[in-house]
Amino acid sequence: MHLRPAATLRAALLFALVAVSLGGVPRPARAWTYGDTLTTIMRPLPNLPALVQRGTAFTVWANAPSGAAAWGASLQLGALTIPLTPSGGGWQASKNRWELSFTVPADTPEEMYSLALSSNATATDVAEHAIKVLAAFQTDYYFAQISDTHLPTHVFSSGGFIDVTDTTGMADFDAVLEDLNVIRPEFVLHAGDLVNEGELEEYLAMYEMGRAQAMLGRLRVPVFVVSGNHDQGGWDPTPPPDGTARKNWWRYYGWPWLLTPPAGDPYHSQDFSFDYGPLHVIGLEGYINNGSYDNYRQDLWGAQSFTAEQMSRLQADIAAQPPGTKKLAFYHYDFGGTLGNGQPGPNFSQINPAALGLDAVIWGHNHGVNEGSLSARPINLGLRSVIDRRYFRIFRVSNGVVTPGPMHCAGGTASVPTDSMSFAWSGPNDGTRSSLSVTVNNRYDETWDRARIRFVMADHDSSFTATGGTVVQTIFEGGVALVEVASVLPSRGIATVSVQTSAPVAGVEPGAARGPALAARVNPWFAAAGPLRVRWTLPTAASAVLEALDVQGRHIATLANGFTPAGEHESHWDGRDDSGILVPPAMYILRLRAGGAMRTQRLVLVR
Repeated sequence: MHLRPAATLRAALLFALVAVSLGGVPRPARAWTYGDTLTTIMRPLPNLPALVQRGTAFTVWANAPSGAAAWGASLQLGALTIPLTPSGGGWQASKNRWELSFTVPADTPEEMYSLALSSNATATDVAEHAIKVLAAFQTDYYFAQISDTHLPTHVFSSGGFIDVTDTTGMADFDAVLEDLNVIRPEFVLHAGDLVNEGELEEYLAMYEMGRAQAMLGRLRVPVFVVSGNHDQGGWDPTPPPDGTARKNWWRYYGWPWLLTPPAGDPYHSQDFSFDYGPLHVIGLEGYINNGSYDNYRQDLWGAQSFTAEQMSRLQADIAAQPPGTKKLAFYHYDFGGTLGNGQPGPNFSQINPAALGLDAVIWGHNHGVNEGSLSARPINLGLRSVIDRRYFRIFRVSNGVVTPGPMHCAGGTASVPTDSMSFAWSGPNDGTRSSLSVTVNNRYDETWDRARIRFVMADHDSSFTATGGTVVQTIFEGGVALVEVASVLPSRGIATVSVQTSAPVAGVEPGAARGPALAARVNPWFAAAGPLRVRWTLPTAASAVLEALDVQGRHIATLANGFTPAGEHESHWDGRDDSGILVPPAMYILRLRAGGAMRTQRLVLVR
């Protein structure tokens, strides 16, 4: 994946095109552009993230020559870079890819991160919004389902007209994202039809998938996405040939080898699974390929999903789970597969959860589906759309046992004119305040007992207290303090949550940073002028590590390591690595870890 500067992406999302008819010549005022397409990292991805507990390892799939070496990886959150420790894996000849293992440091803050990966044969590649670091897998939690976002608009090209300036679907998705970011499920399952029409990437410069990718990155929790018939299909009135949508999906969401898969991974559909404790979740791609949407390689994908290959793989996956595992499958729709005569099978004819041994199946596609039985087991529930309706559902889990809640609407429709959760802030939540509060009006008929609110506070104090909630974590990044507050938002109730700096710490002068502080004396550093002097401060005595890293987050040199008293300290770096070799001129990262907190500073070395 190619890392695009965030500012460039945001600017691109402000541009629009004039409306044109299907038969006309596009006359763009300004063009949208591509998002982050696949290059080296093939998994985890923004639509297929990894859930990783602190101090444990995870696997990265990488597309690179078999002779690649010197692999390095790091987690990134704005200016914060956390290097990962290589812990095994290697070239998989039967799969024609690398499968590498990296370990997350035990003191890594709990957060969504981007993953950076590099080798001596590949440029640094970044998969944004791809790693969720967990303090632990919870035994009692909830997750969310959404479906049918149809980005960017609900005006289908089958109507003979595409209004390329219409982004109403993005506003619908934003309303749902805003609420989910506070409700804070452990993860989100998106049941397909992420975009309106998957073949409209270059055509009319719509770049629907690129825009959808940017939208997914607004979630503060991991989101797993399966494809639907609009994602991997296109309408007949539009010129792009059959197969365009499927190839566009592979370009962003994986994987290019699905047309001709390797012997060690011989599947043509992007089905996947992941585990959260004793819950095993299976995602199945869905599509229609009988000519009403696409008609591409029916020898591989049949008239519609699910293929015999998909069903065989699903059954094998279910059978492989150990006793006690709860199994949930999510997909866009049970279209019925392909009959022996090549014709589409009837809907709902393939997924029988009881017969398959599934505890739950959840799906979308029917934008106005009625509420199903919340008490029936196995669970078999559809969900209304995000587009036009702004619906989502929360599933509560206790020791792997899943209990569905009712469908919820984030509001903003004609029947529900106001959002079902509103937020009134006492000031801008932008890193300029040392005290801030928000009043949350929860109009839902459900209490959110695991809610999290992020306060972006001024970074001149590192000690914060909260009322109406509990500060669970503070991350210092990019000149601000990201303060996470856990709170309970009562059903049909109002809650006020405030954050403020705490009293001055003894021994630290007023106005000084009360958490670890870090500053290089000069930047850029001209090494010929002498060693770099690095000043750092601890509010209390703690075990501290000060080190230099490269921009990929790999360790270069240790500047300080050990139990250190409170107060100001100064360390020096002579521009050599731990083996005594001079490092080349480049950008480096100074990182201080102490007392469970972390500070970083980027540094340019000039020789």
